[in-house]
Amino acid sequence: MKTERAKEILLQLLRIQSPSGREDRIMLHTMEFLHRLNYDVHIESDGQIIDLVVNPDAELFYEVHVDTIPVRAEPFLRGNIVYGTGASDIKGGVTAILLMLENLKKEGKDLNVGVVFVSDEEYGGRGSALFMERYRPKMAVVLEPTDLEVHIAHAGNIEAYFEVDGKEAHGACPEGGVNAIEEIYKMLGEMKKLEPFKRKGKYFDPYIGIQELVCENPYYLIPALCKGRLEVRLLPNQEVEDVLDLLNPIFDEYTLKYEYTEMWDGYELDENEGIVQLAKRVMEKTDIEEFGAMRSWTDAINFMYNGTKTIVFGPGNLDISHTKNEHIDVRDVVTASEFLKVLNEVYGKGE
Repeated sequence: MKTERAKEILLQLLRIQSPSGREDRIMLHTMEFLHRLNYDVHIESDGQIIDLVVNPDAELFYEVHVDTIPVRAEPFLRGNIVYGTGASDIKGGVTAILLMLENLKKEGKDLNVGVVFVSDEEYGGRGSALFMERYRPKMAVVLEPTDLEVHIAHAGNIEAYFEVDGKEAHGACPEGGVNAIEEIYKMLGEMKKLEPFKRKGKYFDPYIGIQELVCENPYYLIPALCKGRLEVRLLPNQEVEDVLDLLNPIFDEYTLKYEYTEMWDGYELDENEGIVQLAKRVMEKTDIEEFGAMRSWTDAINFMYNGTKTIVFGPGNLDISHTKNEHIDVRDVVTASEFLKVLNEVYGKGE
């Protein structure tokens, strides 16, 4: 039964811890799995990053990363639900691909697409960048947790680290100091009033918020120095440079210093793009019904920036990924695997 096999493969993957920078063991496990199925595996490496490539001459690739965030929850099984760090993001997707490859061999069918397993997605995206330096497929499906939606659009993003300098005063005398935490709230309030964050999107709305804040204050004092990280999610058609022009004056007013550490523009594929048309034909033959948009950075950005038209798809839920409660329904893993297998067949027939 495919669900039982999916559980077996996924639990094996989850028991091999693979936080970014420590992917060697899981890459070896994956390579051995592929060799048992008699697939030729090409190893791409720059001395630090490792990618595994199957069918390297293909013009359509399935891409999935094998790394996770540092482990926050150990794997365990409850019925058809598998728990553990990486279950949703995205070892469930790795399982879907491995299950597809195994079933193709059992059914005596050809692999018409390329497959690449990459490292370092959670930390720096260097695995997909290395692959795109050496391969330039026309189309790609990047596996990420999309709740089985086919994501034809992708959010843009800005990440900034900042320091806000206030003025110390006794905790009972706020009038004598400047509270750095309150200054940050004022700064964020000014930013939220900006026009780009008032818009409404087709799949999601833009967002700006503080995701990390450190204010050391061991004494009874008005806090004077706070360090933080600000995250911005943009609509696919909003340009980063336009938003930076609005954010910079506010950062200049409120912060001691700031630095943009990540930024990228999003995208939305035209419905006439080949990969979207392929996805539509496969959706007609499977249980996959919905289009959507990815809200987080994925390797799809590296693919699109290098000219590869890319959709994002996979089992799992983005909301619970990276949490201590991360889990996945293996029945969704099987459904994703079937979608990928049908896409492989449709593409191979030139439908």
